[in-house]
Amino acid sequence: MRVLARSRAAGGVSRAEDGALPLDVRISAVVGLVAVAVYCLCCLVYDAPASPAKDRVKKPVAAFMEPYFWQDWQLFGPTPGSNNDLIYLQARMKLPASEEVVESSPVEIEQAIDRSPHDFPVNPTKLPGVLLAFDAAANRYAGVATRFKKLPPGRRDAARELLDKQFEADFEEMRRFFSVQAKELYPDARIVSVRATFKNRRIVPFSERYEIPGPKEHEQGILATSWMDYVPGVAE
Repeated sequence: MRVLARSRAAGGVSRAEDGALPLDVRISAVVGLVAVAVYCLCCLVYDAPASPAKDRVKKPVAAFMEPYFWQDWQLFGPTPGSNNDLIYLQARMKLPASEEVVESSPVEIEQAIDRSPHDFPVNPTKLPGVLLAFDAAANRYAGVATRFKKLPPGRRDAARELLDKQFEADFEEMRRFFSVQAKELYPDARIVSVRATFKNRRIVPFSERYEIPGPKEHEQGILATSWMDYVPGVAE
């Protein structure tokens, strides 16, 4: 019995004379179990169907889950893309001490946002996912609108109106997002409206990048939004 007791003390956690674990070990175990229980409970709430009960607690649950545990397709290794998506942002604004409305040159904003997760990989931003959704919506809208050319002229306006209504929520989100981006670009200006132009550009394969003469990177237009009113205060 003495040999057995010595082997347990030497190879494992030491115990008090009454056989109980030390206080610091018990506290660590309780903290670990509480953390696991909180995480499991948040997972259940986060993945639960929409309900009034979920609405009451979803804000703190989302604040806990989304910075570190939220998943999207960027976690995996998808098939490498063949095109770069580009979004050119323009703004109509009044410069300081001026009442004249001027129009900015197009500024490409998507590539910098796509690279931003590398700046803080521990807790990367989710903004690239937002632009991915905007790109998808722009391509869907453009794909449907292109088919309007086959309709009789008298039906095109009604079809366009119906399409705009279907994408109304998407363009409202774009209006808010691009208002924030415009304010970051021109913090001292009084912005009146914003517009975005969606394009893509073919990615040159490595096998072609060092050819002489060098390959040309052509951009293809996808969709240009109309001028959208700036959302005051959305950037604050």
